[in-house]
Amino acid sequence: MFQKDLLIYAVHLLFWGSSGIGRLFIRSPKGAEAGAAAPAPEAKEERSAPHSRLLLVFHSVAFGAMYLGVGQFAIPGRVPAWFPGQRIAGTVIILAGGAIMAWAMATFQSWRFRAKLEQGHKLATGGPFRLFRHPIYLALDLLALGTAVWIPSAACWIGFVLMVIGSDLRARAEESLLRETFGQVYLDYCARTRRFIPGVY
Repeated sequence: MFQKDLLIYAVHLLFWGSSGIGRLFIRSPKGAEAGAAAPAPEAKEERSAPHSRLLLVFHSVAFGAMYLGVGQFAIPGRVPAWFPGQRIAGTVIILAGGAIMAWAMATFQSWRFRAKLEQGHKLATGGPFRLFRHPIYLALDLLALGTAVWIPSAACWIGFVLMVIGSDLRARAEESLLRETFGQVYLDYCARTRRFIPGVY
């Protein structure tokens, strides 16, 4: 008998596919400058944020916990009941994250897994970057939150907490690097744009 909770893998595939959709199909011709008031400044030299590899490993642990929880409960069809409609709510949250991911990828030309700036890296302030400084990390947080809502297991909730912490740590490391690289332009951007939640944080 088909286990309906296996559909969470399809929803995750849609999330990860949104990254490719953003990069391949809906990227605006002006890239990082789309929606920005002026041409985006560019990095003059290659630089990396402090501890960027370690922070990437930390984030990977969050993914490991999340997918461990999914495997433990979705495959055998033993998802704990939390509230009616938890699967629908989880799906909506994950797909919202996917939409943000696609929008960010369509806007941002210089994204890398590590917090690393290459020569010519453009400061993104248009598209979703007008609303929050780190839409890609926000999208990952929503992926983990939606997963924990769908499968409210200890592993999935631990994965969500670790994901939020990892996203925040990586965001702060990137911000330090961007401040050093772009100076007052980046400080002005930070003054008008919150890290993850508009008007809050």
